[in-house]
Order: sequence, then structure tokens, then C-alpha cells
Amino acid sequence: MGLEDLICFSNPQLSINLITGDASKFHAYTVLVQDIKDILAVHNFCLIHTLREGDQCVDFLAKLGALSNVGFLEHLSPPHDLLDMLRNDPMGICFLRA
Repeated sequence: MGLEDLICFSNPQLSINLITGDASKFHAYTVLVQDIKDILAVHNFCLIHTLREGDQCVDFLAKLGALSNVGFLEHLSPPHDLLDMLRNDPMGICFLRA
């Protein structure tokens, strides 16, 4: 996509730990995790944990992925149900943690 700078927020801390830590060679997603590590190493990209309430877009995509029967899903454009959240996200609206 030609991105030079990117900040990726992720809700599950386990995912962040998997990518930033030492992954087992026998983990089901070792190849994908190593690809992500390689990308992070050569670009000005960073990975940051956020609480579910801190980023509804992340929460929406995590739930969408969990409901999918596909092992890997790539979106070339945002899903329609995500568009309003993307417009509202930069406003910094706070949500209480339940």
C-alpha cells in the first residue's frame, strides 16, 4: 500500500505478546507472526495494545475475525459496518469499561 508510517492498535494483549516476544517454532501461526516481525523491523510501524473500549474499530474487527470460518481474511476496504466507527474514532469519545 506504500505506507511509510503506521501505528497498529490491537485489543488482545496475547497477540501483541506473540508478535513482540519469542514465539514457539511450533505455534500454528509461526510463519504469519514472523512475517509481521519482519515487516515491523524494516518499516516505521509499531504495534500498541489498546483496551476494547479504547478502540471500537479494533473490537469490531476482532469480533468479525472470530466469527469468520476463514483462516486469514484480508479487507481491501473497510467493511460497511465499520465506516461509522472509523469516522467517529478520531473524535476521542470515551467509553466506560464494563
